[in-house]
Amino acid sequence: RSLLLGQTMGVPWVDWSDWLPCDRAFAVPCTNVEPLTPYTRATAQRAGWTWRIPLQHRTGNGYVFSSRFCSEDEARQTLLGALDGEALDEPRLLRFQAGRRQVGWAGNCIAVGLASGFLEPLESTSIFLIQAATIDLAGLIPRRGEKVDPRLVREFNRLFAVHYDRTRDFLVLHYTANDRVGEPMWDHVRNMALPDSLAHKMALFRESAAAPEYRLGLFSRDSWLSVLEGQGVLPSAANPLTHRLSAADLQARLDDLAERIAVNAADMTPHAEFLASYCASEARARPGIPATAA
Repeated sequence: RSLLLGQTMGVPWVDWSDWLPCDRAFAVPCTNVEPLTPYTRATAQRAGWTWRIPLQHRTGNGYVFSSRFCSEDEARQTLLGALDGEALDEPRLLRFQAGRRQVGWAGNCIAVGLASGFLEPLESTSIFLIQAATIDLAGLIPRRGEKVDPRLVREFNRLFAVHYDRTRDFLVLHYTANDRVGEPMWDHVRNMALPDSLAHKMALFRESAAAPEYRLGLFSRDSWLSVLEGQGVLPSAANPLTHRLSAADLQARLDDLAERIAVNAADMTPHAEFLASYCASEARARPGIPATAA
């Protein structure tokens, strides 16, 4: 609710719901289904996406959706129909809006976390944004008893905007680079006008395979490459740096990488066995306990 920065200090809200239209989420746990998988799964749906997060004692599920393109009742039924196991509770509805405060520091008030903004959980960035603000503040907070230098405030707010805006661009990329033609929400996000910063990144990549590589921000160049390439945003020409390697050298490096991945993957134990030996939960160690007890 941002009682201090937003309501008391009157710092305006920067609304990003045109770019990130999802504004609701239903969440519900269900019973586990073996085998226990070592990853979160996100699946596109008609008006958003569902998550599946396997834990030792239950599986967490949710549906993040846009109320402009889907009713709450339809979303609830979609989520319940996507469960692997029996629902352990009634789906819980969460409402939110994508965006951030114009600044994170105003006067003697500094907002951290949800008081400063919110981005939907597609890449689970909330904890990172809290940590980034805390680290930035630790380096810029004035010494005890001294008057606040406005340059400290300006630098904190510059970093605040960098972290939020770069995270926003990465999330929007997931939506706009889609080929789900004929579904209203996906048609909207594929054809909408993009933030200038994201449009610039995508144009650079299409022109010369130059992917974003920042010192600041959560997502590395590999993360950007995974989404750009994975969702069909392809360059029209090779990056000039690739000319330093012959085709044979490049193929040899790729073959070596593939072999090392295969060898290491083959040596890994199943996820459930690893958890049992490393950090088994009480619920799994004592199978007589109902799954909801944990």
